[in-house]
Amino acid sequence: LASLATTAFAVEPRYSDTNKLTVILSIDGTTATCTASLIGADGTTSISNGHLILKDSHGTTIGDWGNLSSNTDKLFVSKTVKNLTKGETYTLSFSANVNRNGNSEPVSGSSSKTCPK
Repeated sequence: LASLATTAFAVEPRYSDTNKLTVILSIDGTTATCTASLIGADGTTSISNGHLILKDSHGTTIGDWGNLSSNTDKLFVSKTVKNLTKGETYTLSFSANVNRNGNSEPVSGSSSKTCPK
């Protein structure tokens, strides 16, 4: 049997205190890998209030991870959700605050993908 893996990437707008934000929803069979990668600009002291959430097309929460933080300029989160419904479209959303130079910049991004039938 062959396994089909699909991946969705989202590139978000550039922020003043953030170098890069990537939100990736990857689906392999009926398992989702939910990934967010955030890199603050030079001088970033921390990343706080991170929240990663996976919802189906009806708005039902399938996975929810909060209180994500880092005491550095980088935050990487990867979570897995099993037993997705084939043919259903899922949306992964991520938000956090990048703390730099006395400012707290809110950032967010999302990615959607349909579970293969």
